[in-house]
Amino acid sequence: MKYFVAIALIAAVASATYVRPTPVSAELAEIQEIVAAINSPSTNPATAAALEEMLWDVLGVNPEPISVGPAIVDFPIAPAPVVNPTPVAPSPVSIVDGPAPDNSAALVQIILNINQGAAVDTVIGHEPVTVVEEAPIPADPVIVVEEAPVPVEPVIVAEPVFPSPAITLPEELN
Repeated sequence: MKYFVAIALIAAVASATYVRPTPVSAELAEIQEIVAAINSPSTNPATAAALEEMLWDVLGVNPEPISVGPAIVDFPIAPAPVVNPTPVAPSPVSIVDGPAPDNSAALVQIILNINQGAAVDTVIGHEPVTVVEEAPIPADPVIVVEEAPVPVEPVIVAEPVFPSPAITLPEELN
């Protein structure tokens, strides 16, 4: 398969020839002149609108204005049919009317490994707690010193450093 693709590719490259571009037709030259006149800064806007209309005529296009409003389509919508779903029971479960049977086997087994030697019967003693209704007020008064706030030193901002302007190339190099 690889050889077939390689041979087909070589045959396609060998048979390829240079296609010469067609000369500029009069219609294409007219379109280029109209576009150049529309884009010219010296063209009056009213003239530019007329030239644009002429361009649409030459191209054979009839532009329609864009509708911005909402698209409202009036057609009746049939209501969806009502489907009564049939209950489907899962296959491994049996549906039994009445109370569920009592299974003596537990679903979860809890294993507690307790070191009986570490469990010592120690009684922790406690002392009675004294509840104070009111906290005592300290007799020492608080001394408040009113001082004038320290003035904030102004921030010194250095002179701004402006970057050097970019050097533009002459029109010959552009």
